Amino acid sequence: MTAIRSTLLSRSAPSIPPASQLYEPLVKGILRHRLYKIFLHSALFCWALVTPWMTWSRGGMFGVGAKESLLLPLKPSTLAFTAATFLVGALPVVVLRKTHLVASPTPATSPSKILSGALQKRSTSHALITYLLSSLSLLLIHILITGAYDPSAPANARLTLFVKSRKHPYYLNGHLVYVLLSQVAVAYACLLRCVLLDRFAVRWAPTLASQGDKKMQSFGLARIVTVALTTLVYALLVTVAHLAVFAFARSFALPLLYQLPFVHLVLRPFTAHFLRGAWTVTLLARHWSLVSRAFYLGLTTIAIWEFAESAFDAIVAEPAAVAHQTADQGLALVSGITSNDIYLKHFAYAELRDFSSEDSSAASARRTTLFADQKYNPSLWSTLARESLITLGRDYQLLLRRGKPETPAAAAPAAAKREVPLPAPATPLIRTKVYKPAQTSPLHAALDTFSSDGPLAAAVSETADAGASHIPELFRSVMPTSPQAKAVETVKKAEENVAALVTQTKGKWKEGVSGALCGYLPKGVVQTASQVKSWWTRERVHRVAETSLPNRYMDALAAEALCRLTCASLTEDRYGVVQRDIPKIIEALLSFLTALEEYQTELNASYALPPPDQLQQLSPKELAEKETLAMEAARAGEVLSVVSDAVKDGIVQIVRTFGDKLSAFKFPPRIARKLQGFVDYN
Repeated sequence: MTAIRSTLLSRSAPSIPPASQLYEPLVKGILRHRLYKIFLHSALFCWALVTPWMTWSRGGMFGVGAKESLLLPLKPSTLAFTAATFLVGALPVVVLRKTHLVASPTPATSPSKILSGALQKRSTSHALITYLLSSLSLLLIHILITGAYDPSAPANARLTLFVKSRKHPYYLNGHLVYVLLSQVAVAYACLLRCVLLDRFAVRWAPTLASQGDKKMQSFGLARIVTVALTTLVYALLVTVAHLAVFAFARSFALPLLYQLPFVHLVLRPFTAHFLRGAWTVTLLARHWSLVSRAFYLGLTTIAIWEFAESAFDAIVAEPAAVAHQTADQGLALVSGITSNDIYLKHFAYAELRDFSSEDSSAASARRTTLFADQKYNPSLWSTLARESLITLGRDYQLLLRRGKPETPAAAAPAAAKREVPLPAPATPLIRTKVYKPAQTSPLHAALDTFSSDGPLAAAVSETADAGASHIPELFRSVMPTSPQAKAVETVKKAEENVAALVTQTKGKWKEGVSGALCGYLPKGVVQTASQVKSWWTRERVHRVAETSLPNRYMDALAAEALCRLTCASLTEDRYGVVQRDIPKIIEALLSFLTALEEYQTELNASYALPPPDQLQQLSPKELAEKETLAMEAARAGEVLSVVSDAVKDGIVQIVRTFGDKLSAFKFPPRIARKLQGFVDYN
């Protein structure tokens, strides 16, 4: 006889697919399409810049003619130089930004800390190499355009490597050196601006606007005007700074190099003509065409980079709706918020917010399916609530620490293992040698006695160890340490002393140099240097707030999504799955809100402006400092309001939706008092 086979199998529920398999490929596809859009816009901008350069190289619009100037943008040579400009100008910058894109800003509170932190990142060295190669490549394209379409220009204007001289054929072309150094200065200046603005971090402000809000356009007129003004002002500043540095190098640095032994022998065949004449204003006036040429080349370089980076900043933070491409939108979004990539997690929460607030019968049916899910273990709602609360809780702890890293917990002492005594055998074991030891000579025994590992030393060591093992733990702290421990302590103390000595030496050296400079420099210069140093090293109040809430936009999206789904569960949750988590959700949100309000109160108490009668008694310098701190405190309040406003709106929605039904839940006393304030207000 055979048993009847059963068709009932005990199969465990599958887990939710990871974001790397379900959600992330869809978002990356949209981002890839947006990257192509950035390439297209940057290429069009390069084409718009190359056309004036081609017209200028051919003698201007009057030299080319009206008909020729209209056909010039469409000629193959113009398109070829446009493609080359895009490949060496815009494309490397966009690829650099994409490679080193980060979702959270750098945790630094002053410009000095931002720069010191950037110097430790690989992205900074990659950016420097990219900017240098791109600027020099654009210079090469400019030289090719000038040489191809202006053959009648002199050798200096055509930026050849050497001057045209039979007597000194290896003299470097000063025009080329100046323009080359100008492009290098542009590269370093743009790198400094990129680092101080923390441009590798995403600007998440547009993601808080819903998809139907079209107020912010990626390529609006305001953005183009902003890029144009920024490029013009920054190019002027870089040109002025480069002129000052070049004048110093020409007047002081180069003559000083010629005073060094053997150095002048190397420099003289190439740079001896640079020492003729002094650096005067008339020299600048006689070479004004070169200065203007370097300025326009730097302006073009900065414009290409700035437009490409501005387009990248605008497009890379736009919300991406991908859940509608899947069969189960709730599953795709819940899978998305479990992503380990914070950048992609922002998109998931932004779409989840829209998913929770959409007002239609189809959206209501999708939310009902999400609440009633039992196909996955854990369920969709359990995973959503858990991930959202963990995200909020992690940032809540960071806010309490004011952005400081978490201190590692002290290692718990290992529990002492209790040794169970072995049962005594009936016949005692013989633990000594059973063979008679061989007789040694008297001389060998005497040498063993006086040696370090002889019987006498071994006996003393065993006796000391045995005695120490019987000493109580209370008295072991006053016992002399072993030689190895003493050696380790001595080395550590020596290292600490050396580090302290180096620090003291640096401090004394800086104090001595600053004192000597203060004694010789004018008073106005010293005050200006002091103000610059204070600006460079002073912690910004709003930067401290940003460091405390690096993921504030994602926290706001998570809070909005949780609150809206909680409100929708009153009519769409058939089995009461969400009601079990309402106390935890409200407690987490109100705890976060309390910490934000305490931080805001601390800012108001520390940086608020004094009364008008006290302001009149302050000096202009103190008044400026007070106003600066008050302005930074206001900006810090705006940072905190990103999360606090979202939490307040969400709690108000929950209170208005549930009303008296909230009395059925139990809350801790402090949470209940906080919630009662919202109930009384509404």
